[in-house]
Amino acid sequence: MIGNLFVRLYLVLIIAFIGLGISIDTYFEQQESAYDLTSDIELHKGTFFLLNKELQSLPSNEREQYLQIIAPSFGFPIQLAELNHFSFTPEQNKYLNQGGIVSRYDDQLGKAWFFQKLNNDSKMLVIGPILLEPNGSTNLITNTIFFLGLALIIFIWAWPLSKGLQKLTKAAIAFGQGDFSARASTKTSAPLVELATRFNAMASRIQRLIKSHKELSHAVSHELRTPIARLRFAMEMVRELEDKNQQEKYLHTMDDNIEELDGLVDELLTYARFDREEPDLQIKQQNIIATCYQVIEKFSLTHSHLTIRCVNLPTETILCAFDDDAITRALDNIIRNACRYAKSTIEISAQINAERVILTIDDDGCGIPQESRQKLFDPFVRLDQSRDRNSGGIGLGLAMVKKLVELHQGDVCVDCAPLGGARFQLRWPVH
Repeated sequence: MIGNLFVRLYLVLIIAFIGLGISIDTYFEQQESAYDLTSDIELHKGTFFLLNKELQSLPSNEREQYLQIIAPSFGFPIQLAELNHFSFTPEQNKYLNQGGIVSRYDDQLGKAWFFQKLNNDSKMLVIGPILLEPNGSTNLITNTIFFLGLALIIFIWAWPLSKGLQKLTKAAIAFGQGDFSARASTKTSAPLVELATRFNAMASRIQRLIKSHKELSHAVSHELRTPIARLRFAMEMVRELEDKNQQEKYLHTMDDNIEELDGLVDELLTYARFDREEPDLQIKQQNIIATCYQVIEKFSLTHSHLTIRCVNLPTETILCAFDDDAITRALDNIIRNACRYAKSTIEISAQINAERVILTIDDDGCGIPQESRQKLFDPFVRLDQSRDRNSGGIGLGLAMVKKLVELHQGDVCVDCAPLGGARFQLRWPVH
C-alpha cells in the first residue's frame, strides 16, 4: 500500500513543485542574464571607446606596450589579438564589424571576456578575463536547500495521510474478508477522522444487521417448531378421534397455535423492520398520562385478575415530546411482560425530573436478578428459558422497547420495585 498510494502521492507532489520551481527559476535566470549582459556591456562601452580612440592615435608597434602599461590601472587584463584567433557566429562577426561589443561568459570558472574590433584594423581589443561572483554554485546550494525543505514539508504532510489511508484500507479489507469486528482507527490525520468515523458507523450497522439476521434465523428455526409440532399433533389426533368433543378440543388447540404462530411472525417482522431502518417518528408535545390510561384500559379487560393502575390522576396533565405510537408500543410490551409475572398489582407513574420525563412501571412479581439485568434488553434473550405458553414471546419485546426509547434520545433501565418485583423506567428529554 505504501509503495502504491504514498509513493505516487509523494512523487506527484514533488514533481509538481520541482517542475514549477525550476520553471520559475529558469525564467528569472534568463531575465537576470539578459539584464546582467546588457549591464556589463554598458559598463565597458566607455572603456572600449577610450581605448579604441587612444590606440588609433598610436603606431601599431607601440599599442601592445601601451596596453601593458595602463592595464593595472583598470584592474583587469587588456590585450590585442588577431580577429581570426577567436571563433564567432556570423551574427557576432557582423556585429563586431559594425563596431559592436561581444561578450563571453564561463559560469563554471566565473570569468567573462569582452571583445571589440579596432576601427579600420584586423586587430581585436580584448578585455578579460574578468572574475565574476560564482553565482551558479550559490544558486545551486540555495535551490537544493529549498527543494529539500519543500520535500520535507510535503513528506510531513503526506505521510500521516498515507498511513491513515493504509489503516483504513486494512480495516476495510479485513471487514470484507469476514472480520466484522474490524474498525478503522480514529487517531489519524485530521482530514481522515470523519471518513474513519463514518466507516466505523457503517461497519457497526452492518455487523448489527448480520448478527440480527443470524439471531432471527436461529429464533425462527427454534421458536416456530414448537407450535408447528403441536399443530401436527393436533391434526393427527383430529383425524383419529371420532368423539366430536375431543375433536373440538384439538381444533381449539390448533387455533391457539395458529394465533401463537401469527404473533411470533408479527414480532419477528416488527423487530426486523426496526433493526433494518429507523421509523419516521411523529414527536410532538402530548399528555403522557392520557397515553398511560389508554394502555391500562386495554390490559385491564384481558387481565381482570390483576390490579393495573396509574398513580397519576386521570385529570393530571404532564406534557412532553414523544411519538404516541412508539411510547404506546413500549408501554404495551413492558406491561405485557409484567402481566406474566405479577402476582396481583402493576403500577404506572409519570413525572418530569431535570428536564427529563420518567415513566415508571412497577410490579409485585418475583423481580429480576441483578446479574441478568444487563442483558435483559438484548434481542432474543429470555430469562425464563422454558418454552411453554405461559412464558410467551421470543425475547424481542424489551429489545424493541430499548430501541423505541433510544429513538427519543432516551434510555431504559430495570431495578427493584417497592412492590417487591421489577421496576422498569423509561427516560427521555422533555423537549
